[in-house]
Amino acid sequence: MPLRPVRYATDRPLGLTKKVTVSYSTRIYILGPDDTLYRLASATFSRMVDDPKSHRLERFAGQRVRMAEVIVEVRDRAPYAVVRLVYEMLGFDAEGRLDGDTFIRRNTALAELAIDPAVPRMVEAEKTVVAAGSRFIARGGFWHPSAALEREILRAALDETPCKRL
Repeated sequence: MPLRPVRYATDRPLGLTKKVTVSYSTRIYILGPDDTLYRLASATFSRMVDDPKSHRLERFAGQRVRMAEVIVEVRDRAPYAVVRLVYEMLGFDAEGRLDGDTFIRRNTALAELAIDPAVPRMVEAEKTVVAAGSRFIARGGFWHPSAALEREILRAALDETPCKRL
């Protein structure tokens, strides 16, 4: 079966004639060591971050695993296009609890990096000093998939291929 090209949100046709209901959905995938994709409900992931002791994934106990977060444009209740794609690493302790502190620290560092260029500097001396701590923290939690693996993640996000659920 030939693969259909993946649509991105910028590929929309102009001048839609009928009213279309558009929303966005966050889809989270955890990859096993053999590249098996497991879909994790966003609500479950939020609970894992908020209360790791009560929400464990024993399958990944003691492992550092890859995660893909995909934001999908949904039109008339069907996935239509990928809007955003982020690859991160997640750590789990020996009992399958998410290392939420590292996850939050990494995302805080990312927010700092995004905000930093927008904050005007008042002191000329500040321009010569580079605070790279946030860069190192943020960079430590990312990975890059092969082209084939990224296609599989995109196809799963658009419901074009079945995916196991956690």
